[in-house]
Parts: sequence; structure tokens; C-alpha cells
Amino acid sequence: KRVLKCEKYFSATERLSYKRELSWYRGRRPRTAFTRNQIDVLENVFRVNSYPGIDVREELAHKLDLDEDRIQIWFQNRRAKLKRSHRESQFIMVKNTLTSNLLE
Repeated sequence: KRVLKCEKYFSATERLSYKRELSWYRGRRPRTAFTRNQIDVLENVFRVNSYPGIDVREELAHKLDLDEDRIQIWFQNRRAKLKRSHRESQFIMVKNTLTSNLLE
């Protein structure tokens, strides 16, 4: 509670910085902000191989100046995104088929 009372004396930027420090202390790391170039390279590799091995990930980490574990997480998230978009497109196809059948 004492912390909250003090917060009104800090600027918004200082409060955000303090919250980041607190979340880091609680075991959560700050979000990685990928550059457009890093994303382009990762996407190109993903098109060829969505499950790159440790060697490829380490090479990417070195070339893109990122941690290997961040690259591993990026590929996990990208595979999840692909799976989700595939599921959504399947749902839309089924919905459109059902709708057109009902209109006939």
C-alpha cells in the first residue's frame, strides 16, 4: 500500500519502469522487441523449416544478435499462430458450406 501512495509522485514513464522492474523481480523477463529485419529473416527460415534444430537456432542467434532461447520461443509461437490460422480457415470453410447448403 505504501508503494501505491508514492506512485502519484512519479511520472508515467517512471511508474512503467518501476512496474517492469517489479515484474522482472517476480521472475518475468521483459518482452523481446524484434526488429523488422529480424522478423523477416525468421519468417524466411520458418518457410523452409518450422522446426529448426539447435545448430540453426544458434546460428540465427549469432547473426540476429538475439538469445537462442528467444529464437526457440519465436518458432514455438509462430507454429502456434500457423495452427490457429489453419483452424480458423477450416472453421470459415465449414461455416460457408453450411450457410450455402441452407440457402439452396
